[in-house]
Amino acid sequence: MNRFFRCLLPLFFTVLCAAKPPADVQARLDAFNRVQSGGVALVWVDADGAAFFTTGKFAADDARPITPDTQFELGSVTKVFTALLLAESERLGKVSRGDSAARYLLPAGDPAQDALAKITLLSLTTHTSGLPRLPGNIGAAPDANPNPYAAYDRVALVAALRTHGPVAPVGRAFAYSNFGASVLGEALAAAWGVEYADALAAHVLGPLGLKATSLGMTGAPASADLAPAHSAGRRVPNWTFQACAPAGALRSTARDMAVFLGAVLGRSGTPLRAAIDATLQPQRTAEELGGRIGLGWFLDDEAGRQIAWHNGATAGSHAFMAIDRKSGHGVAILSNNDVASEALGFSLLGARPPRPAPTAVKNAADYLGSYHLTPGFAIDIRERRGALVGQCTGQPPFAMREIAPDRFALVGVPAEISFERGADGRVAALVLHQNGRDQRAPRGALPPPPKEVALRPEQLTEYPGTYPIAPTFVLTVTQEGVGLFVQATGQAKFPVFASAKDEFFYKVVEARITFQRGADGKISGLTLHQNGRDLPAARTR
Repeated sequence: MNRFFRCLLPLFFTVLCAAKPPADVQARLDAFNRVQSGGVALVWVDADGAAFFTTGKFAADDARPITPDTQFELGSVTKVFTALLLAESERLGKVSRGDSAARYLLPAGDPAQDALAKITLLSLTTHTSGLPRLPGNIGAAPDANPNPYAAYDRVALVAALRTHGPVAPVGRAFAYSNFGASVLGEALAAAWGVEYADALAAHVLGPLGLKATSLGMTGAPASADLAPAHSAGRRVPNWTFQACAPAGALRSTARDMAVFLGAVLGRSGTPLRAAIDATLQPQRTAEELGGRIGLGWFLDDEAGRQIAWHNGATAGSHAFMAIDRKSGHGVAILSNNDVASEALGFSLLGARPPRPAPTAVKNAADYLGSYHLTPGFAIDIRERRGALVGQCTGQPPFAMREIAPDRFALVGVPAEISFERGADGRVAALVLHQNGRDQRAPRGALPPPPKEVALRPEQLTEYPGTYPIAPTFVLTVTQEGVGLFVQATGQAKFPVFASAKDEFFYKVVEARITFQRGADGKISGLTLHQNGRDLPAARTR
């Protein structure tokens, strides 16, 4: 899954009312999507209205520009809407969060009712039901299926609940589960006596006025405005769903997301006010994500304010939404490529992604290596101060928290990694469990670290200057004594070390800098190599 940028694409900008987004939103969005396939739609919401920012087009062979009315797959953001259906169904007296899912999915008097009674609607929406990430009967290799949920129906879901439910460790720990979210939505639909799509439309989408939001159900025609999904620069199928629709089937637009976030923030009256407020109440800690969880929402308390957020992905799309309840600001980022946008979204709100302290691992050396999911996409596992840190090609590093022998939760990401051992007891491969997919990668050697070489102080005098990667993101290079330092806009100054003439590397982060020379032999620019991206910048002085 190649994450490198590919080309600069057209942009679109609209402001409704007098919203006051950060001044550099468009510049940040341009930098984020500079060379990706497809495009991105972003909406900023505050007390004064909504502002839309878009960039890109539907596909290389479809020149339609991305607009606020382009529809995108939301993936696991759907879980917030399923949780809202729970809260509204409870308000209307149809269910109680303490009810077991089996009460609605199995016949009365079914022998399995008692064994499944502990799996409540609340445990399902807070990911504490103990159900696995995916049901065991979804298929032997769902990661190899281009449309893994299309044929999975309620009969199969109930059969899996009967299998996994009696032994599920309910309440033991937070464990993100697409299976659990699917059971929750199907139980709510059964309580109403209709299909999930009909229950969601009647009690959530309709009352909120979300006219361009729909579910990607198997066999249903897609909207003409649905953006085609992209992975590694190539089109991939948009996903469709049956019984797993409550976990990831929603499709929506930036314009509808503005309406939704406005309702959540209390900008306008809505009949779902009480239900929305209920979803934002903390229920328990979510160790994997560094914060707490409400009904569906992830909650991060930072500097006296509460950020509520959720993300989602399919094979070729990504979505992120978040609100700051104290400031009244909200943001949603929808894209038809699989590049993560969480860092951008949190930064626009002036917040940091949740990063709980990683836990030390006694046998950390067992797991170190580079694990290639594809020839161009790997997960590198390294050790930092006794803890494991992973990094996917083209993405920021992530901390890892051990939750079982050879199994780790990814801190700040709803995903897990398990390691497989060979007959000799040594780790031979890992399996990434994310977004309903299990992707296996054999173990390989980590690339060797760069070797530091000494450059004379007079050689370093060639490099100082300013290098703008974007109008609002500049690298300032200075020489201090016998060392070279680089400071990015809004960040601390860090030393860089030479590995060769014109080649430098950081020790505090996984990043390198290559300086370029013009025809006259003088330094004319640089390229920052970080998180799988090559970001060039011309020298301005």
